[in-house]
Formats: sequence, structure tokens, C-alpha cells
Amino acid sequence: MNLSSRTKESIKTALAMTIAYGIALSLDWDRPYWAGFAVAFVSLATIGQSMNKAALRMFGTLLAVLVSLTLIALFAQQRWAFILCLSAFAGFCCYMMSGSKRAYFWQVAGFVVVIICMDAGPDPINAFNTAILRAEETGLGILVYSLVAIFLWPSSSRASFDAATVKLALTQQQLYRVSLALMKGKGSVEEAQSLKAQMIQQQSQSSQLLDAALGDSYEVRELRRPWQLYQQQAAELAETMELWREGFAEVEALDLQRLLPNLDAFSDELDSRLGRSPGCWGAIPSNRRPRP
Repeated sequence: MNLSSRTKESIKTALAMTIAYGIALSLDWDRPYWAGFAVAFVSLATIGQSMNKAALRMFGTLLAVLVSLTLIALFAQQRWAFILCLSAFAGFCCYMMSGSKRAYFWQVAGFVVVIICMDAGPDPINAFNTAILRAEETGLGILVYSLVAIFLWPSSSRASFDAATVKLALTQQQLYRVSLALMKGKGSVEEAQSLKAQMIQQQSQSSQLLDAALGDSYEVRELRRPWQLYQQQAAELAETMELWREGFAEVEALDLQRLLPNLDAFSDELDSRLGRSPGCWGAIPSNRRPRP
């Protein structure tokens, strides 16, 4: 019987959650739903994505345990200082989330420290037990889901990463063409803005999928440095095209054909080179060599 990927992921998540609940209940742990939450939140489409998110959730929880126990120990009898430091740490986590590749780590650290501190507030004696229980059940949920995902219908991130990389390269080529037309007074500003938004989204997706593919694909992990260099260069290309578009107003009154007689040939060569970028993954095969 052929099952869709959505059905397989549903079965894996449900099975892992059931096992995690069963183990927590058999060990007589309080709040077994914490283990279930860990399973639900780290369950993603591929092993690499799930493992990356699981690591961020586990390390964020451990940081929250350390910070919460420290605050409780330092300010056990000083409620206002305790609330002030707790709020400051939560605010720091919110600040670190913005623009960070490890935003989920800071998100988990921020809300888990609040959970532990508020739960232990009325009864500081049980603070250590609450913090350790949170870490244990989070680790249990992650461990159970990891084993289920590895042994039951494992899925690699490589295909998704390849597709995302091709989409990014094609979008950058289209944005280059539209920007070139705008410089000559023929393009559409709305189309350029739409392509720019797509490119930013695809850059973020490609970066996340690279992190996932490094964890579950030997072929990608073997070429870690070239892939990271490619993403760095793609980001530099996006920045360069943005700086280029900011100068369009300064060249509107210039006769570009007279000042730059080889502009068309130069632009066509750049377009050709950008078009061969996805060819590395079989999207647009080409044997044409670059021209000086």
C-alpha cells in the first residue's frame, strides 16, 4: 500500500507521541504532556530539519533550566528583583530572536524560563524538581521521535534543498533581467519588488534546508564548504543588485548606449552566466563557455 508523505509523517508523529506518553506515565513522571509537546514541535518533513529543531529545543531548555535555577537561588526572598531579572532575560531572548538563524533556541529559552520560574514561585523548594522534569521530558520526547524518524520511513532533506537552490538561482536571474530593464526605463517596479520578496524568502529557506541536509545527507555534508560559499555568494549577489537599483535615478538622464557601447553584450553575458548557475543541478544544462 502506497502512503502519501503526509500520512507517513502523521503516523510517525502519533506513534512517537504515544510512546513518549507511555514511557513518562510508566515512570510516574508528572506532566507527561511536556514529552508529547516536544514530539509535536520537533516533527518536521525530513530527518535533518527535525534533528536541527530538536537540538535547538533541547539546548534552549537546558539554558532555561540554568537561568531559572540561578534566578531562584539569587532572589528567593526578593520578589521585585526576581521579576525584574526574569523580565530582562525574557526581553533579551526576544531581542536575540530577531534576525538570528537560531531564533527557535532563544524562543524556547525565553518561554521555558518563565514556565519554570512561575511554576516554582509559590513553592521554591520544588524548583529543582520542576526544572529537571522539564529537561527530562523534553529529552525523552526528542529521543523517542528521533528513533521513530530514523527507523520508520526516513526522509532526506537533499531533494528539497536542491529544489530550493534552483528556485533561488532562477529568481535571482529574473530579478537581474527586471532590474536591467528598469535601468533602461522599460521594467516594472512592482515586478521587481515581488521578485525581491521571493528572493529573500528563498534565501532563508535555502539556508534552513542546507542546515538540515548537512545532518541527513552525506553528499551535501561532504561538500559543506562549497555549499556555504555558494550561499554566501548568493547573498552578496542579492546585496549588489539592491545597491545597483538604488543608483537608477542617477542614470536616467544619461545616454547609456553612447557612454557604454558594449552594455548590451555585457548584460547578455551576465544573464548567460546567471542562467548557467542552476545547471549545476541539472535544471538548465549548458556547454557554453563564458566570454571575456
